[in-house]
Amino acid sequence: MPNQPTTPAGGSHNPRNNPRPHPKPTRRHPSQETGSFSAAPYLTGPAAVLPPDDDPAVAGCSYPSGHDAASQEAAARAAYEQYAAAVSQPHPQAANHPQYGSRYQQQGGYAGYAPAGANPRVMPAQKTEGQMTPYDDMGRYKKKGKKKSGIVSAIVAVVILAVIGVGVYLYLNPPTYNVTVNGMTRTVHDGATVGDIINEGIVSPKPGNLLAVDGEVLEEGGGTPFTGTINGSEFTDAATALHKGDTLQIEDGADATEDYETETVESEPGHQELGDGAIHVYVPGETGQVEKRTGKVSGKTVEETVREGRDNIYLKYNADTKGEKVVALTFDDGPIGTTPELLDVLKQYGVKATFFTIGDQIFDKTDFSEVVKRAADEGHQICTHSYDHASGSGRGVDMTRMSADEQIAEVQKGQDAITQATGKEASKIFRSPGGNYHDEIIWTLQPYVTGEIGWNVDTEDWRRPGAEAIAQRLLSVKPGDVVLMHDGGGDRSQTIEALKIALPQLVEEGYKFVTIDQLIAYDDVEALAKDLQDAAAA
Repeated sequence: MPNQPTTPAGGSHNPRNNPRPHPKPTRRHPSQETGSFSAAPYLTGPAAVLPPDDDPAVAGCSYPSGHDAASQEAAARAAYEQYAAAVSQPHPQAANHPQYGSRYQQQGGYAGYAPAGANPRVMPAQKTEGQMTPYDDMGRYKKKGKKKSGIVSAIVAVVILAVIGVGVYLYLNPPTYNVTVNGMTRTVHDGATVGDIINEGIVSPKPGNLLAVDGEVLEEGGGTPFTGTINGSEFTDAATALHKGDTLQIEDGADATEDYETETVESEPGHQELGDGAIHVYVPGETGQVEKRTGKVSGKTVEETVREGRDNIYLKYNADTKGEKVVALTFDDGPIGTTPELLDVLKQYGVKATFFTIGDQIFDKTDFSEVVKRAADEGHQICTHSYDHASGSGRGVDMTRMSADEQIAEVQKGQDAITQATGKEASKIFRSPGGNYHDEIIWTLQPYVTGEIGWNVDTEDWRRPGAEAIAQRLLSVKPGDVVLMHDGGGDRSQTIEALKIALPQLVEEGYKFVTIDQLIAYDDVEALAKDLQDAAAA
């Protein structure tokens, strides 16, 4: 590119910055073919385009009149320089176009353009100090391009993620989906409820009826609207939402009973005496409970048994040991001075017995508390035979003649004496003086005793018939028998001797001797009572 004059302030040789193109000038000189001079061979680049005749930039420019080649060349060069200086002035409208007064002109023009006066011939482009090439600042366009490209990429990524998110949501929460209703596939909209599929007629369950407390129909269709399950679980709420893949089974509604007010009435158990035998035990009854229901709509009242009552039963029976040779020896009216000797005999033969003691003989009238404690420690059962053997109004033998309070006192005081002597709670088994235990006393003493014990064999040792006679009666026992003997109430030496005669023989025969509690345990007294109760009701 030929060197060009230094870019004047406010102007530019860059064709892109020129405000308008210059028209090609009209040739003024004769061509070289005619031997005339032409500046065209020496002008290249932008300077090769000469201005038109009417261009004000060359107004007043003239060629010399000489015809020699040297003068014509000099004249052409001078005309060119004058023209170049003219076109380097700012365009009259450059102030309205800031881009034409760019920083390239301010920095001294582009590299490759030489200042005015240089050789116009073509020469290599050279960058002078303070000048810059036309593309030195193209990096700013590249940076802007990269920045715009990054923003666009980010927007595209966000849009793609949004589309994916919407797709996943619609997959998991489709606007419509299938459910199975009574074995058939149905399409429902998102958010549909059981009530919706009923209202839309997909299923048409028949509501149940509203019933009075006595079962009479008060309102047809006033019961539950439907019954059903979702995926096997029961539900009753029509607002239950459906989900994709649910399996529903919807059936007709059930009848419903009207609301009602309740009143609970309890009935005390009655009393029954059942059976016969030497063992007398209580089988406690149970309070019955009846619920009265009064309908709030119908006003009707019905009664419903909540819990069946059961009478208190005083059961009499004989022990059933299933053939096992066991007997229960019992001793009344002690302790006295010979009781320790009797305990020695029992211990010798490994016999366990039951003692029905008189309370005031343990501590008050006499003090045999140590004897009672010894008996308890050796495994014998200690029970009460009353406190003072029904003295006073009981005439010393019959508690049934006493008042209820006196009867209760006889039992409680006798039990307290045993507890004080042994340091243990007294047994609740009782034997009434003289065996008199009937009518009201049975139910009076029920809260204080668990049983009253009679006997199967009376040795009548209280008569003192002789040791041999007593022994013979003792040897007459059968499995499960209760034997009556005495360790108090008088001289009991015959009783002790009778034991020494009978016990070895009974032991040899295979008999075992148990306490009353152990004998009672052979039977299921509640089952016995129920059987007898059912038999009595039949």
